[in-house]
This record gives sequence, structure tokens and C-alpha cells, in this order.
Amino acid sequence: MGPIFASTVLWSYPVAFGLVSLGANSYEALYKKDEPTNKLLNRRRIERANKSLLLLHCILALLLGAIISILLIFCSSLLPDPDIPYSPNNANFQTWLLSIVYEAAILIICFISANNLNNGRQNALEISCEALGAARLVILSLMAILFVFSRRRMDDANSDSETESLLSPEQSVHYGSTPATASPSSKDAQTVSAFDYLAGFRDLIPYLWPSDDVILQTWAVFCFGLLVAQRFINIMVPHQLGILVEHLGKGNLPLRDIMLYVVYRSLQGQQGVLGSIRAILWIPISQSAYRRLTVAAFEHVMKLSLDFHLSKRVGEVISALSKGSAINTFLDGLIFQLFPMVFDLAVAAVYFFVFLDAFYAIIVVAVMWFYLFITIYMAKYRGRARREAATRDREMDAAKTDAIMSYETVHHNSALPLELSKFQRLVKYFQEAEYSVFFSLNVLNAVQNFIFVLGVLLTCLLAAFQISEGTYKVAMFVTILTYLAQLQAPLNFFGSFYTQVQNNMVDAERMLALYKITPQVQDSPNAKPMNSCFGRISFNNVQFAYDKRKPTLDNVNFEVLPGTTTAIVGESGSGKSTILKLLFRFYEVDGGSVKIDGVDVRDITMATLRQHFSVVPQDTILFNESILYNVQYSNPNATFEEVQAACKVASIHEKIMSFPDRYNSNVGERGLRLSGGEKQRIAIARAVLKRPQIMLLDEATASLDSQTERLIQDSLKTACKGRTTIAIAHRLSTITDADQIIVMHHGHIVERGRHKHLLANDGIYKSMWEKQTKDSSA
Repeated sequence: MGPIFASTVLWSYPVAFGLVSLGANSYEALYKKDEPTNKLLNRRRIERANKSLLLLHCILALLLGAIISILLIFCSSLLPDPDIPYSPNNANFQTWLLSIVYEAAILIICFISANNLNNGRQNALEISCEALGAARLVILSLMAILFVFSRRRMDDANSDSETESLLSPEQSVHYGSTPATASPSSKDAQTVSAFDYLAGFRDLIPYLWPSDDVILQTWAVFCFGLLVAQRFINIMVPHQLGILVEHLGKGNLPLRDIMLYVVYRSLQGQQGVLGSIRAILWIPISQSAYRRLTVAAFEHVMKLSLDFHLSKRVGEVISALSKGSAINTFLDGLIFQLFPMVFDLAVAAVYFFVFLDAFYAIIVVAVMWFYLFITIYMAKYRGRARREAATRDREMDAAKTDAIMSYETVHHNSALPLELSKFQRLVKYFQEAEYSVFFSLNVLNAVQNFIFVLGVLLTCLLAAFQISEGTYKVAMFVTILTYLAQLQAPLNFFGSFYTQVQNNMVDAERMLALYKITPQVQDSPNAKPMNSCFGRISFNNVQFAYDKRKPTLDNVNFEVLPGTTTAIVGESGSGKSTILKLLFRFYEVDGGSVKIDGVDVRDITMATLRQHFSVVPQDTILFNESILYNVQYSNPNATFEEVQAACKVASIHEKIMSFPDRYNSNVGERGLRLSGGEKQRIAIARAVLKRPQIMLLDEATASLDSQTERLIQDSLKTACKGRTTIAIAHRLSTITDADQIIVMHHGHIVERGRHKHLLANDGIYKSMWEKQTKDSSA
């Protein structure tokens, strides 16, 4: 039933075409037979008849284009798809067989009816239809024959594999009769249609349309109106040129037609008046889309969870974020280039059919179709090379970023030759992929040019023959050539545009992939803001693991009272820093709960939760800006006097005042112009300026020398006074005054208490203390 239905739908176009053609011929015959004698009535009937015939002619043109499209689709079926193996099934084969029967019947009926109606004489339209029907019949037969031969080869191959011994030597290393490499991966077996691929970009549509700006929306509608007007001008330019040549051929001086032609030409094209106005009006719309898209992408990446940023190379993420313009360029080309081009080509086919005859329409449609088909067909092969080049480009950017950011490490290890060799190798890989892209592009351009020149040759030969026979005037030859030359521009554009679209889509795929990544930690629908905080923290039966096979925290329970200091100690990997990450909600607990003032942190919006924390990390990151900017970063609204007060608390104010530019001194990339102690004090000042209720110290003095450590400790005591503080400490001498010390071991809390109490317990804490005391004495 399926093949019969498919064939019925497929061949409804030729049947409808035959019926409309028969009706038009019958209407014309009856009109000539019953011609009235009254001249006025005759003139009115002629006008009505001409309008009716013109309408029928246009319908015939559309139906003829559908028939040609079916024929050309069959032609494309003879070629294997680059992404999908050529493997038609029995349903396809049955459809082809039924189509052969239907096509043969239609062809015979059309031939007999045309000869009977016109006394054995056929016009160009009828000859064209019969030729197209015969071509379809031949192609269907070829497809059926190819299917039979391919199926025989598959049967022979299966027969050989079935008779092969299961005890062959190859089977000794594999389970069963099929080698491990025989089965294609699921990724290779899966194919995605073009519609599904483009549908993946629908998430970006809200950022492309200026929904919040009525003025820009009005300009966009006006631009679309100008686009429609340009399509009309493209039709009128060659038509007006033909009229002008005809008048000049008669020896007249058609000033009105000359001026009208000049006006049309001034309005035509992207550089014409209409195109220029449209381009100028579209600038703010394009900029608005780019601004929303890039800002949204940057915001999305910054809102992704910590695990994403720890697992991705910075260079690759930056490269992906920089591709926002690719989507914008693709949108502009799609609206103002591709859609108008398709419309112009369709109108050209109808124009040639209505004002000339079917032969010209067939040539134009065939040239257009083969041009577009070969472009898309070859571009599928080129897409793989383009993706490979894009991947190599990202790897090259990532390697550059890593090397430049690790400048000191590279030179400390005398690794410049190694980095240069690595970068040269990546450049070589990129250029190899790039060579494939450019080579295939030049081959594609040559094939495109051959197809178009062949179409021009056929059109010129046909037009010259008809003009020599007196069917058309010389002016029509000029119109035809002008129109063809006018069509070459959009066709050539499509070749480059399709390549550009591929490049843009490949570039945009990474940005789209970023959009599709959802943060592992998000605000719950019922989350509420925390406007005030007293600083009471509690961990209740907390379970957490980065890798589910190996728990990081197991049944962790402790409480921190407001205004007190809790220190967490233990060997590396015991889970100390993880506690701070869970408190800050960089990760979600797998079990249990983390509460602040009795409220689960998952029920608090992350933005307001983090406002109540200040963090002093072990490795302070400073921006390549002034000291004032870096200190003020935690509280941009703070006054200069407040910044100075925070720096005094951190014992860094006097040092800053000794710099030539004082608070306006630039700290360099990642703060490299400052010493380790100075950077830590800047971090403390920044934390104090935020005025938090909770201070988190993540081994804030672990990388400093003893003298600097003592100075920093004094600053920290002042900064943490009156605030709830959780300090992760490597040096136990820095936390002897803590109200509570928690000892971690393999994700468990094994000891807790004050310094003197833990020393008296003779446990892990005491052994750590004695070891550090012994090392410092030595």
C-alpha cells in the first residue's frame, strides 16, 4: 500500500499538468471557434481571454517546474549521499517499478492526445513534456537496474561470509564470528537531517530578533519591504533593456525608456539605492543581535558550574565564545541573500516560460538545479575537512593561550624549544586540513562555472535559431542574455555563500554546544533570597563524591557558631577544600544537607548566598588593572576612603603609597608585578571591603615564607574579627587560637576540638603537630 500511495502522490504533478494543458488548449480552441462579430465585445473578450490564458500559462509554468524537479531529484538518486550509504530497500524498488508503469502510460496518453488535438503538430511545450517523461522513464529504469545489481553483490558477500569457517585464525582473538572492528560505531551509523540540524539552532532565535525594541522591529519590517521591491526591480531591468533596444532598432530616440532604465539600474543590486538603504537600516539590528548573543553566551559560560571550567581548556572556550559573529553573519546571508536568490531563480523560470517558451524554462531550471545540487553535494565532502580545520584551529589557539599564560613556567624549565615544536606541529596539522578545504573549493568553482557556461551556450543557440526563424526579435536576445547574466550573480553567490554558511555553522556549533550545556548547580524553583545572615553554619550527614566510585566526603557532621573560627586540617586529598566548595555551592551534596542559619543552601538563591561570603584563596588571581580596581572588585560602589580603610586592615596601605602611581598602579597580568605577600594582602583587603558575615580562608598563607606569614596572620585576625570564619590550614601554627579544629582523614572527621584538647588526645593532630614542629626546628 505504501509504494502505491507514494507513486500516486509522486505522479500527481504530471497528471495535473496534463489536465491543465488540455483545459488551456480546449479553451483556446473554443474561443477561436466562437469568435464574435462585434468589435467592441471582441476586444473585451480578447482581454478576458488573454488574462485567463496568462493565468493558465503561469500555472503550467509552476507544474512544469515541479515535473523538472522530480526528474532532477531522480538524477540525484543515482549518486550516493556522502553521509549515508546508498542502500535502497524493497519498498523503493517497488515504487520505482510502479512509477515506470505510470510514467509509460502517461507518456503514451500525452503523445496521443497532443497529436489528435493539433492534427499531428506539436508545440515546444508538448515536445518538452514528452522529452521529460522519456527521461524520467530512462532514469527510473536505471535506478531499478542498479538496485538489482547492488542487491546481487550484497547477497554474494553475505553468502561468502556465511560459508567462512568460524574457526578461522582471525576468530581466535575475538568473541563470536565477527571481528571487533567490524561493527560500525553508533556515531557513524547515525545521521542527522538538515532540518534537524538547523532546528538545533532554534535556542539562539530569541537573541536574534529585537523583541524589546519596537523601533528596530519597525526598521526590520521596512527592510523586508525593500527586499521585496528589489525583486521587482531585478525583473524590470532586463525587460526594460529589451524595450529600449527594440526602439533603438527602429531608429527612434526613446528618452523616456532610457530614463526609466537608468532609474531601474540605480535601484538595482546591493550597491543600488534600495540595497544601500536596506543595509544602513539593518546595521543597528545586526549589532543588537550580536550584542545580545555574545553577552548571553558570556553570561551562560560564567554561570556554568565549576566542574565545567575545570574540565575545559581556557583557549578552546574563548575561541568558541568569539564565534558569535558567525551566527550573525549566517542570519544576514540567509535573509538578504539566500531567500531572495531562490525567489529570483524561480521568477526567472516562470518569466522565460510565460514570455518565451518551455525550452528556455527547462534550460534555466536545469542549470540552476545542477548548479545548486553540485554545490551542496560537494559541500558535504568539504564540510568534513572544514570541521577538521576548525578543530585544528581551536587546538592551535589553545596551545598559544596555554604557553603565553605559562610564560614563566616555560622559561623556568627551558621548554621554549618544546613549545615551539609543539606549536609548529599544530600549525602543520591545521594547514593540511586547510589545504583540503581550499583545494575542494577551487574544484567546486570550476565545476560551477562549467555548468553555467553550458547553460548560456544552449540558451544562446536556441535564441539565435528562433530569431533567425523570425520567431522573436533581436531585442529579445538582449533581454535573454541580460537576464542570464543577472542570474549568474546569485548563482555565484550561492557557491560562496554555501561555503560561508558551512564555515559559519561549523564555527557556531561550538557556541551552540556551550548553550546546550546546563549548569550542574542551579537555583531551585522555590529558592528565596537571603537578605541577612548571622553566620551559623551546619553540615549534616553530608555525602559527596567527584567520582561516584570513590567518595570524597562521607557522613560529615559539624557546626560553626556565629562569630567563631573553625579550622579544618588534614592531609592532601582528605576533603578540606571540598567543604568550602559545597558551602559556596560550586557543587551539590549527594546526600545530607548544608545549612546557614538553619536554611538549606539549596533553598537560597546563589547570588544572595554568595554575597555573604568572602574568600581568600591560596593562589590569588588579580586582574591586569590598577590596585584600586582589584580591591574595589568585591564592592564596586565603595568609596576611595573605604578602600583605603580595607587596605589598612590588610596592612598593605603603606606599601601601596610607596608605589609611584599608588592606588592607580597596574598589577600586571594575574598580578605578576606584585610579590606573593602583596597579592595576598590585596586579596584580604578585597575580602574585607565586601563586608561579609562569613570569611573562608583556603590555605591563605600556605605558599608564603614564615616572616610574611606572620604579617599576613596578623592582618587576617583583624579582618576576621567578629565574623564567622572557616580556615583551611596547612601550617598548624596558624590556627592554634581557633575555637574549633576539625581533623579530616579520607573524607571522614576523625577528631575535633581546640588545640590543647587535640594535643592531649594523642591522635592524628598531635602527630601532625609534632612533625611540623620538628621540621621547623631543623
